[in-house]
Amino acid sequence: MEQVIAAQEKTAEQTPVISVIVPVYNAEKYLRTCLKSIREQTFTQWEAILVDDGSTDGSGAICDEAEKNDPRFRVIHKENGGVSTARNTGIEAARGEFLIFADADDICRKTYFEKMLDAMRTYEPDLVIGGFDRFRDGFEKEHLITRYSITLMKNIKQFLHLYTEPRTNMFGISVWAKLYRREMIERNHIRFDPEISYEEDGIFIADCVPYIKTVAVVGESLYRYRQMDESLSKGYRKDTFRFLINGLRRRRALLKTYDMEWYLFKLDQIFMIVVKAACMKIEQSDISRKEKRADYRELIGYEESRDACKEARHSKTRLTRWIAKAVCSRSVNRLDLVMRLWHTADSAVHLLNRMRGKLGKLLHRGKRPNDTEEPRNN
Repeated sequence: MEQVIAAQEKTAEQTPVISVIVPVYNAEKYLRTCLKSIREQTFTQWEAILVDDGSTDGSGAICDEAEKNDPRFRVIHKENGGVSTARNTGIEAARGEFLIFADADDICRKTYFEKMLDAMRTYEPDLVIGGFDRFRDGFEKEHLITRYSITLMKNIKQFLHLYTEPRTNMFGISVWAKLYRREMIERNHIRFDPEISYEEDGIFIADCVPYIKTVAVVGESLYRYRQMDESLSKGYRKDTFRFLINGLRRRRALLKTYDMEWYLFKLDQIFMIVVKAACMKIEQSDISRKEKRADYRELIGYEESRDACKEARHSKTRLTRWIAKAVCSRSVNRLDLVMRLWHTADSAVHLLNRMRGKLGKLLHRGKRPNDTEEPRNN
Protein backbone atom coordinates (compact mmCIF):
# COMPACT_ATOMS: atom_id res chain seq x y z
CA MET A 1 0.00 0.00 0.00
CA GLU A 2 2.83 2.39 0.85
CA GLN A 3 4.43 1.69 -2.55
CA VAL A 4 1.16 2.55 -4.30
CA ILE A 5 0.87 5.84 -2.39
CA ALA A 6 4.50 6.68 -3.14
CA ALA A 7 3.95 6.01 -6.84
CA GLN A 8 0.87 8.26 -6.83
CA GLU A 9 2.78 11.06 -5.11
CA LYS A 10 5.61 10.77 -7.63
CA THR A 11 3.11 10.92 -10.52
CA ALA A 12 1.39 13.93 -8.93
CA GLU A 13 4.72 15.80 -8.77
CA GLN A 14 5.11 15.51 -12.55
CA THR A 15 3.41 17.99 -14.86
CA PRO A 16 0.18 16.22 -15.86
CA VAL A 17 -0.31 15.34 -19.50
CA ILE A 18 -4.09 15.25 -19.21
CA SER A 19 -6.33 17.46 -17.06
CA VAL A 20 -9.71 15.86 -16.38
CA ILE A 21 -12.37 18.42 -15.46
CA VAL A 22 -15.31 17.10 -13.44
CA PRO A 23 -18.10 19.53 -12.49
CA VAL A 24 -19.79 18.26 -9.33
CA TYR A 25 -23.20 19.23 -8.01
CA ASN A 26 -25.20 17.01 -5.64
CA ALA A 27 -23.82 13.85 -7.26
CA GLU A 28 -23.01 11.76 -4.18
CA LYS A 29 -25.03 8.76 -5.44
CA TYR A 30 -22.65 8.09 -8.35
CA LEU A 31 -19.61 10.27 -7.64
CA ARG A 32 -17.42 7.62 -6.00
CA THR A 33 -17.92 5.31 -9.00
CA CYS A 34 -16.88 8.09 -11.36
CA LEU A 35 -13.77 8.96 -9.35
CA LYS A 36 -12.81 5.30 -9.02
CA SER A 37 -12.95 4.95 -12.81
CA ILE A 38 -10.55 7.90 -13.15
CA ARG A 39 -8.19 6.62 -10.46
CA GLU A 40 -7.93 3.21 -12.19
CA GLN A 41 -6.85 4.56 -15.59
CA THR A 42 -4.02 2.64 -17.27
CA PHE A 43 -2.43 5.98 -18.23
CA THR A 44 -1.40 7.55 -14.93
CA GLN A 45 0.06 10.99 -15.69
CA TRP A 46 -3.15 12.97 -15.20
CA GLU A 47 -4.76 15.41 -12.81
CA ALA A 48 -8.47 15.46 -12.04
CA ILE A 49 -9.92 18.86 -11.17
CA LEU A 50 -13.09 18.35 -9.16
CA VAL A 51 -15.13 21.55 -9.13
CA ASP A 52 -17.70 21.35 -6.34
CA ASP A 53 -20.34 23.79 -7.53
CA GLY A 54 -21.95 24.51 -4.16
CA SER A 55 -23.25 20.99 -3.52
CA THR A 56 -25.68 20.63 -0.60
CA ASP A 57 -25.29 16.86 -0.21
CA GLY A 58 -22.16 14.84 0.59
CA SER A 59 -20.45 15.47 -2.76
CA GLY A 60 -18.00 18.03 -1.37
CA ALA A 61 -16.80 15.61 1.31
CA ILE A 62 -16.36 12.84 -1.27
CA CYS A 63 -14.21 15.18 -3.37
CA ASP A 64 -12.07 16.08 -0.35
CA GLU A 65 -11.66 12.39 0.46
CA ALA A 66 -10.45 11.69 -3.09
CA GLU A 67 -7.91 14.53 -2.88
CA LYS A 68 -6.65 13.28 0.48
CA ASN A 69 -6.14 9.71 -0.76
CA ASP A 70 -4.66 10.56 -4.18
CA PRO A 71 -2.78 13.84 -4.80
CA ARG A 72 -3.63 13.71 -8.49
CA PHE A 73 -7.14 14.85 -7.51
CA ARG A 74 -7.51 18.59 -6.94
CA VAL A 75 -10.67 20.04 -5.41
CA ILE A 76 -12.10 23.52 -5.92
CA HIS A 77 -15.14 24.47 -3.83
CA LYS A 78 -17.20 27.36 -5.19
CA GLU A 79 -20.63 28.91 -4.85
CA ASN A 80 -23.28 27.42 -7.11
CA GLY A 81 -23.13 29.00 -10.54
CA GLY A 82 -24.09 26.21 -12.89
CA VAL A 83 -22.21 23.60 -14.89
CA SER A 84 -20.76 26.15 -17.34
CA THR A 85 -19.07 28.18 -14.61
CA ALA A 86 -17.82 24.97 -12.98
CA ARG A 87 -16.20 23.76 -16.20
CA ASN A 88 -14.72 27.21 -16.85
CA THR A 89 -13.20 27.15 -13.37
CA GLY A 90 -11.67 23.78 -14.21
CA ILE A 91 -10.24 25.03 -17.52
CA GLU A 92 -8.58 27.97 -15.80
CA ALA A 93 -7.03 25.71 -13.15
CA ALA A 94 -5.82 23.05 -15.60
CA ARG A 95 -2.11 22.40 -16.13
CA GLY A 96 -2.22 19.49 -18.58
CA GLU A 97 -1.38 19.63 -22.26
CA PHE A 98 -4.75 18.08 -23.04
CA LEU A 99 -8.24 18.42 -21.57
CA ILE A 100 -10.94 15.83 -20.94
CA PHE A 101 -14.40 16.63 -19.57
CA ALA A 102 -16.24 14.02 -17.52
CA ASP A 103 -19.58 14.29 -15.74
CA ALA A 104 -19.80 13.28 -12.09
CA ASP A 105 -22.34 10.50 -12.71
CA ASP A 106 -20.57 8.94 -15.69
CA ILE A 107 -17.84 6.29 -15.93
CA CYS A 108 -14.49 6.23 -17.75
CA ARG A 109 -13.29 2.87 -19.02
CA LYS A 110 -9.82 1.92 -17.81
CA THR A 111 -8.08 2.54 -21.14
CA TYR A 112 -9.94 5.78 -21.92
CA PHE A 113 -7.04 8.19 -21.37
CA GLU A 114 -4.47 5.83 -22.86
CA LYS A 115 -6.29 5.20 -26.15
CA MET A 116 -7.39 8.78 -26.67
CA LEU A 117 -3.80 9.93 -26.12
CA ASP A 118 -2.48 7.25 -28.49
CA ALA A 119 -4.76 8.63 -31.22
CA MET A 120 -3.58 12.18 -30.48
CA ARG A 121 0.08 11.22 -30.66
CA THR A 122 -0.36 9.03 -33.74
CA TYR A 123 -2.11 11.57 -35.97
CA GLU A 124 -1.52 14.87 -34.10
CA PRO A 125 -5.06 16.14 -34.83
CA ASP A 126 -6.78 19.14 -33.25
CA LEU A 127 -9.38 16.92 -31.56
CA VAL A 128 -9.89 13.25 -30.69
CA ILE A 129 -13.35 11.67 -30.43
CA GLY A 130 -14.02 8.32 -28.76
CA GLY A 131 -17.04 6.03 -28.72
CA PHE A 132 -19.39 5.86 -25.76
CA ASP A 133 -22.14 3.79 -24.16
CA ARG A 134 -25.46 5.36 -23.21
CA PHE A 135 -26.96 3.45 -20.29
CA ARG A 136 -29.53 3.41 -17.52
CA ASP A 137 -31.28 0.65 -15.54
CA GLY A 138 -32.16 -2.14 -17.94
CA PHE A 139 -30.85 -0.34 -21.01
CA GLU A 140 -27.47 0.04 -22.69
CA LYS A 141 -26.53 1.13 -26.21
CA GLU A 142 -23.11 1.52 -27.82
CA HIS A 143 -22.42 4.54 -30.02
CA LEU A 144 -19.50 4.46 -32.46
CA ILE A 145 -18.58 6.60 -35.44
CA THR A 146 -16.31 3.88 -36.84
CA ARG A 147 -15.32 0.34 -35.96
CA TYR A 148 -11.73 0.84 -37.09
CA SER A 149 -9.26 1.26 -34.23
CA ILE A 150 -8.40 4.82 -35.31
CA THR A 151 -9.51 6.84 -38.33
CA LEU A 152 -8.73 10.41 -39.35
CA MET A 153 -11.14 13.10 -40.51
CA LYS A 154 -8.93 15.21 -42.76
CA ASN A 155 -11.18 18.26 -42.94
CA ILE A 156 -13.81 19.95 -40.80
CA LYS A 157 -16.64 19.10 -43.21
CA GLN A 158 -16.29 15.45 -42.25
CA PHE A 159 -16.80 16.45 -38.63
CA LEU A 160 -19.83 18.60 -39.50
CA HIS A 161 -21.42 15.59 -41.19
CA LEU A 162 -21.87 14.19 -37.67
CA TYR A 163 -24.63 16.76 -37.13
CA THR A 164 -26.62 15.48 -40.09
CA GLU A 165 -27.32 11.89 -38.98
CA PRO A 166 -29.39 10.82 -35.94
CA ARG A 167 -26.84 8.05 -35.27
CA THR A 168 -23.93 10.46 -34.96
CA ASN A 169 -25.54 13.77 -33.96
CA MET A 170 -24.70 13.30 -30.28
CA PHE A 171 -20.97 13.14 -31.10
CA GLY A 172 -21.20 16.68 -32.43
CA ILE A 173 -22.94 18.22 -29.41
CA SER A 174 -21.55 16.33 -26.39
CA VAL A 175 -18.46 17.72 -24.67
CA TRP A 176 -17.34 14.40 -23.17
CA ALA A 177 -15.72 11.41 -24.96
CA LYS A 178 -13.28 13.90 -26.48
CA LEU A 179 -9.64 14.92 -25.98
CA TYR A 180 -8.89 18.60 -26.56
CA ARG A 181 -5.63 20.49 -26.94
CA ARG A 182 -5.59 22.96 -24.05
CA GLU A 183 -3.44 25.34 -26.09
CA MET A 184 -6.25 25.62 -28.67
CA ILE A 185 -8.80 26.36 -25.95
CA GLU A 186 -6.63 28.97 -24.25
CA ARG A 187 -5.26 30.66 -27.38
CA ASN A 188 -8.76 31.27 -28.71
CA HIS A 189 -10.33 32.06 -25.31
CA ILE A 190 -12.99 29.36 -25.68
CA ARG A 191 -15.22 29.00 -22.65
CA PHE A 192 -18.67 27.68 -21.75
CA ASP A 193 -21.35 30.38 -21.82
CA PRO A 194 -22.62 30.85 -18.23
CA GLU A 195 -25.89 32.27 -19.58
CA ILE A 196 -26.72 28.93 -21.20
CA SER A 197 -28.04 26.28 -18.84
CA TYR A 198 -28.98 23.61 -21.40
CA GLU A 199 -27.06 22.24 -24.41
CA GLU A 200 -24.07 24.31 -23.34
CA ASP A 201 -21.94 21.41 -24.62
CA GLY A 202 -23.05 21.95 -28.19
CA ILE A 203 -22.29 25.68 -28.12
CA PHE A 204 -18.80 25.00 -26.73
CA ILE A 205 -18.12 22.50 -29.54
CA ALA A 206 -19.44 24.99 -32.11
CA ASP A 207 -17.04 27.60 -30.74
CA CYS A 208 -14.17 25.12 -31.23
CA VAL A 209 -15.04 24.25 -34.85
CA PRO A 210 -13.30 27.23 -36.56
CA TYR A 211 -10.00 26.13 -35.02
CA ILE A 212 -10.28 22.42 -35.89
CA LYS A 213 -8.72 21.16 -39.10
CA THR A 214 -8.34 17.42 -38.44
CA VAL A 215 -10.09 15.00 -36.08
CA ALA A 216 -8.98 11.51 -35.01
CA VAL A 217 -11.76 9.03 -34.20
CA VAL A 218 -11.28 6.01 -31.92
CA GLY A 219 -13.54 3.12 -32.88
CA GLU A 220 -14.11 1.82 -29.37
CA SER A 221 -16.51 2.68 -26.56
CA LEU A 222 -14.34 4.35 -23.91
CA TYR A 223 -16.84 6.47 -21.98
CA ARG A 224 -20.09 5.48 -20.28
CA TYR A 225 -22.79 8.15 -20.27
CA ARG A 226 -25.41 7.60 -17.59
CA GLN A 227 -28.77 8.72 -18.93
CA MET A 228 -30.69 9.98 -15.93
CA ASP A 229 -34.48 9.89 -15.58
CA GLU A 230 -34.73 13.66 -15.90
CA SER A 231 -33.26 13.44 -19.41
CA LEU A 232 -35.97 11.03 -20.56
CA SER A 233 -39.53 11.76 -21.60
CA LYS A 234 -40.67 11.82 -17.96
CA GLY A 235 -38.35 14.69 -17.18
CA TYR A 236 -39.11 18.33 -17.87
CA ARG A 237 -37.08 21.50 -17.48
CA LYS A 238 -38.75 24.85 -17.94
CA ASP A 239 -37.49 27.14 -20.71
CA THR A 240 -35.09 24.58 -22.21
CA PHE A 241 -36.65 24.66 -25.68
CA ARG A 242 -35.18 28.08 -26.45
CA PHE A 243 -31.71 26.68 -25.66
CA LEU A 244 -32.37 23.79 -28.05
CA ILE A 245 -33.38 26.31 -30.71
CA ASN A 246 -30.18 28.26 -30.02
CA GLY A 247 -28.10 25.09 -30.52
CA LEU A 248 -29.90 24.30 -33.77
CA ARG A 249 -29.25 27.82 -35.06
CA ARG A 250 -25.54 27.47 -34.33
CA ARG A 251 -25.36 24.17 -36.22
CA ARG A 252 -27.28 25.62 -39.16
CA ALA A 253 -24.88 28.58 -39.23
CA LEU A 254 -21.88 26.25 -39.28
CA LEU A 255 -23.23 24.28 -42.24
CA LYS A 256 -23.84 27.51 -44.14
CA THR A 257 -20.36 28.82 -43.31
CA TYR A 258 -18.76 25.70 -44.77
CA ASP A 259 -21.01 25.58 -47.89
CA MET A 260 -23.06 22.63 -46.68
CA GLU A 261 -26.55 24.16 -47.06
CA TRP A 262 -27.77 21.04 -48.85
CA TYR A 263 -27.66 19.19 -45.50
CA LEU A 264 -29.89 21.68 -43.66
CA PHE A 265 -32.96 19.52 -44.30
CA LYS A 266 -31.29 16.73 -42.36
CA LEU A 267 -30.95 19.03 -39.36
CA ASP A 268 -34.70 19.65 -39.63
CA GLN A 269 -35.39 15.91 -39.68
CA ILE A 270 -33.35 15.43 -36.52
CA PHE A 271 -34.95 18.44 -34.85
CA MET A 272 -38.40 16.96 -35.45
CA ILE A 273 -37.37 14.28 -32.95
CA VAL A 274 -36.56 17.09 -30.50
CA VAL A 275 -39.93 18.79 -31.10
CA LYS A 276 -41.80 15.55 -30.49
CA ALA A 277 -39.80 14.79 -27.33
CA ALA A 278 -40.40 18.33 -26.04
CA CYS A 279 -44.16 17.97 -26.51
CA MET A 280 -44.10 14.66 -24.65
CA LYS A 281 -42.08 16.15 -21.79
CA ILE A 282 -44.44 19.10 -21.48
CA GLU A 283 -47.52 16.88 -21.42
CA GLN A 284 -46.05 14.46 -18.86
CA SER A 285 -44.94 17.27 -16.54
CA ASP A 286 -46.84 18.22 -13.40
CA ILE A 287 -47.37 21.87 -14.40
CA SER A 288 -50.87 23.28 -14.89
CA ARG A 289 -52.81 23.00 -18.14
CA LYS A 290 -52.44 26.78 -18.58
CA GLU A 291 -48.64 26.49 -18.31
CA LYS A 292 -48.58 23.57 -20.74
CA ARG A 293 -50.53 25.57 -23.30
CA ALA A 294 -48.12 28.49 -22.84
CA ASP A 295 -45.16 26.16 -23.52
CA TYR A 296 -46.89 24.72 -26.59
CA ARG A 297 -47.46 28.28 -27.81
CA GLU A 298 -43.75 29.07 -27.39
CA LEU A 299 -42.75 25.90 -29.25
CA ILE A 300 -45.09 26.66 -32.15
CA GLY A 301 -43.83 30.24 -32.32
CA TYR A 302 -40.34 29.29 -33.51
CA GLU A 303 -39.86 29.15 -37.27
CA GLU A 304 -37.37 26.32 -36.73
CA SER A 305 -40.09 24.18 -35.14
CA ARG A 306 -42.41 24.70 -38.10
CA ASP A 307 -39.61 23.99 -40.59
CA ALA A 308 -38.82 20.74 -38.81
CA CYS A 309 -42.48 19.71 -38.96
CA LYS A 310 -43.15 20.37 -42.65
CA GLU A 311 -41.97 17.02 -43.99
CA ALA A 312 -43.11 15.19 -40.86
CA ARG A 313 -46.74 15.98 -41.76
CA HIS A 314 -46.51 12.92 -44.01
CA SER A 315 -44.87 10.64 -41.43
CA LYS A 316 -46.08 7.06 -41.16
CA THR A 317 -46.03 7.41 -37.37
CA ARG A 318 -49.42 8.71 -36.27
CA LEU A 319 -48.32 10.81 -33.28
CA THR A 320 -45.46 12.40 -35.25
CA ARG A 321 -47.86 13.24 -38.08
CA TRP A 322 -50.46 14.77 -35.75
CA ILE A 323 -47.90 16.87 -33.85
CA ALA A 324 -46.37 18.09 -37.11
CA LYS A 325 -49.74 19.13 -38.54
CA ALA A 326 -50.68 20.94 -35.32
CA VAL A 327 -47.37 22.84 -35.20
CA CYS A 328 -47.52 23.81 -38.89
CA SER A 329 -51.09 25.06 -38.45
CA ARG A 330 -49.86 27.17 -35.47
CA SER A 331 -52.84 25.92 -33.48
CA VAL A 332 -52.24 25.66 -29.72
CA ASN A 333 -55.70 24.14 -29.28
CA ARG A 334 -54.95 21.41 -31.81
CA LEU A 335 -51.54 20.55 -30.33
CA ASP A 336 -52.97 20.59 -26.81
CA LEU A 337 -55.72 18.17 -27.84
CA VAL A 338 -53.26 15.85 -29.62
CA MET A 339 -51.00 15.64 -26.59
CA ARG A 340 -53.88 15.15 -24.13
CA LEU A 341 -55.18 12.25 -26.22
CA TRP A 342 -51.68 10.78 -26.45
CA HIS A 343 -51.10 11.07 -22.68
CA THR A 344 -54.44 9.40 -21.92
CA ALA A 345 -53.67 6.53 -24.28
CA ASP A 346 -50.07 6.25 -23.03
CA SER A 347 -51.23 6.09 -19.40
CA ALA A 348 -53.74 3.39 -20.30
CA VAL A 349 -51.03 1.34 -22.01
CA HIS A 350 -48.73 1.62 -18.98
CA LEU A 351 -51.57 0.55 -16.68
CA LEU A 352 -52.37 -2.42 -18.89
CA ASN A 353 -48.70 -3.45 -18.98
CA ARG A 354 -48.48 -3.29 -15.18
CA MET A 355 -51.61 -5.42 -14.86
CA ARG A 356 -50.16 -7.94 -17.32
CA GLY A 357 -46.91 -7.99 -15.35
CA LYS A 358 -48.70 -8.70 -12.07
CA LEU A 359 -50.87 -11.37 -13.67
CA GLY A 360 -47.79 -12.96 -15.22
CA LYS A 361 -46.09 -13.16 -11.81
CA LEU A 362 -49.15 -14.82 -10.31
CA LEU A 363 -49.33 -17.36 -13.12
CA HIS A 364 -45.58 -17.96 -12.88
CA ARG A 365 -46.03 -18.96 -9.25
CA GLY A 366 -48.79 -21.36 -10.28
CA LYS A 367 -51.60 -19.31 -8.80
CA ARG A 368 -54.71 -18.25 -10.62
CA PRO A 369 -57.00 -15.43 -9.48
CA ASN A 370 -60.32 -16.64 -8.03
CA ASP A 371 -59.12 -20.22 -8.11
CA THR A 372 -58.45 -21.34 -4.57
CA GLU A 373 -60.07 -24.77 -4.67
CA GLU A 374 -58.07 -27.95 -4.97
CA PRO A 375 -58.60 -29.83 -8.24
CA ARG A 376 -61.07 -32.63 -7.95
CA ASN A 377 -60.38 -36.22 -8.95
CA ASN A 378 -63.34 -37.60 -10.91
